Amino acid sequence: NWADTDFVTPDVDGSAIRAEWGFTEADNVVLYAGNMGAKQGLEMVLEAAAQYQSQSDSALGGEVKFVFVGAGAHVDALKLQAAMLNLKNVFFKPLQPWEDVPAMLAMADVHLVVQKKGAADAVLPSKLTNILSAGGNAVVTAEKDTELGQLAVKFPGIYTLAEPESFPSFIQALNIELGHIGEGGNCYNKIAREYAEQHLNKDAILSKFLDNVRQLIR
Repeated sequence: NWADTDFVTPDVDGSAIRAEWGFTEADNVVLYAGNMGAKQGLEMVLEAAAQYQSQSDSALGGEVKFVFVGAGAHVDALKLQAAMLNLKNVFFKPLQPWEDVPAMLAMADVHLVVQKKGAADAVLPSKLTNILSAGGNAVVTAEKDTELGQLAVKFPGIYTLAEPESFPSFIQALNIELGHIGEGGNCYNKIAREYAEQHLNKDAILSKFLDNVRQLIR
C-alpha cells in the first residue's frame, strides 16, 4: 500500500468543507471514512456518540461530532440505529470525489480505523495510509500481535491503539486523541506524517518494486 504524499498533506485547508458540512471551529470532529460493512463493528462508534452526546459539560470546549463517509452493506442499519438512539451528533455523508479527499481528511480532528477482532489485515488498510499522509490523529482498533499493533509499538504516537470490540478501550483511546486538540487546535501528527513520507511514498515504493522486477528478469 502507498499514499500520494504530495497530494494528501497536512498543509491542505479543510475549513471550507468543514463549514459546508455545518461544523464550527469549536466542534470536535471524529471521522470514519471508508467501507461500512459488518466486519467493521461500527455500532461501537454509535455507542461512543451516545455517550458524548449525554455529556452536557465537555472538557474539550466543544461538542463531539461523529461523521461517517462512504457506503456499504451495513450503512442503512447504522443509520437506523443512530435514529433509534436519537443521535444528533452523528452525520452520514456519501463517498467523496478523490480530489476532495485531502480536504475531507484535513477537516477532521480525529480519524477512526475500526474493525472487529480477527479482521486486521496483514498490511495497512488503505484508509490508514491516507490518514497517516495527512498527519491525522487516529484511533485504530487492532490486536497487539497484528501488523497494526506492532506498528504502534515500533512508532509510538503514530496512532492510539484500542482493543477491538472493547468499548472501554475504544473510549479511552478516543479521549486520548481528542485530548490532542487542546494541545494546539487541529494540530497534525508529525510522527504519522514522517512515517508516510519515509515508508508510504508512492514514487519510492513503485520505484523499489520496479527495481525488484528488473532483478528477477535479468
